[in-house]
Amino acid sequence: MTAYGITLFLHSWLRWAVVLTAVMTILPSVLGWMSGAHWDDKKTKWASWFVNTTSIQLVLGLLLYGVFSPVMQTAFANFGAAMKDGVLRFWAVEHMMMMIIAVGLAHIGAARVKKAASDVGKHRVAVIFFGLAILIIVASIPWPGAGADPRPLFRLALP
Repeated sequence: MTAYGITLFLHSWLRWAVVLTAVMTILPSVLGWMSGAHWDDKKTKWASWFVNTTSIQLVLGLLLYGVFSPVMQTAFANFGAAMKDGVLRFWAVEHMMMMIIAVGLAHIGAARVKKAASDVGKHRVAVIFFGLAILIIVASIPWPGAGADPRPLFRLALP
């Protein structure tokens, strides 16, 4: 067991918590926005879980990015060459930047939900900001069958 293996394993599995908390936050918000339902503590808790799981996921990703990942060590050894390699560029720039943007949107959304004047406004802000965040996250995950060095859906063992 290496620090890299443990971090990669946790990062791989935590993505499912991010997706689950996004669904549990966004779907009730869509329904609430359409129906004018009350924004309650349950919705606040799910939104908080979504923001927290994305934040933890980002910290794990930054550890992989800057410390543990042999892929990133290769990219950093010759960054100019890495920018010419689609897989290395994906990991060195695209994946990380999109995830930082997504986590930023989640945090902005959470702050704006708190400040929204009405329940409908809270639902609308949650749908927009959390929806954009999860769309960016899903688009930036290296899914199996995708072009950029796909990863397994369920990492069953430590690398």
